[in-house]
Amino acid sequence: MTAEHWDDRYAHPNYLFGYRPNDFLKDQARLLKPNSRVLCLGDGEGRNGVYLAKQGHRVVSLDFSRVALDKAEALAAEAGVEIETWHVDLAEWVDHPDPEEPWDAVVSIFVHLPPPLRRRVAEAATRQCAPGAKLVLEAYTPAQLSLGTGGPKDPDVLLKRDDVAADWQGWHLDVRLVERRIFEGMGHQGLSSVVQALGLRAAH
Repeated sequence: MTAEHWDDRYAHPNYLFGYRPNDFLKDQARLLKPNSRVLCLGDGEGRNGVYLAKQGHRVVSLDFSRVALDKAEALAAEAGVEIETWHVDLAEWVDHPDPEEPWDAVVSIFVHLPPPLRRRVAEAATRQCAPGAKLVLEAYTPAQLSLGTGGPKDPDVLLKRDDVAADWQGWHLDVRLVERRIFEGMGHQGLSSVVQALGLRAAH
């Protein structure tokens, strides 16, 4: 999946995955300490980053689609909040210098990557997090292929429960497999098979 592919998908006048935050993130956002510095991986059109900014957090949204980030900035402006957007491919981001200020939380909602890159992203994000940082992750499982209600068609980028533990080392994790109904814009519609994870960054 290239940036150009996603630019084309996000060029639709509507928001592909809707305007509202992901349900799992919304339910767990209370775990974040006030004024957290939050890294939103693959944040697309910004529905999750903007929601967190509305809760008073300092949000950095990463995505490799410029079209999506333009829509994220528009959504933030409409909501009267600010988010910082970084137009970057995660394959390049993993080699960037660490930020001066560590992250208090990492949000990864339906970020589906080839396994080697997925691990490198988790390692980089982990290294950049403060002790006690939170992780909120939701992704489709291989069982999603038979449901056909959204998500990638490539089984290699779908997550199993063990993948989360293998990727996010150095975290205390609560990982669950869930079937739930997801209604997020045009892109995610109906009964879905997901893995959900909450993490607490262990002290270094």
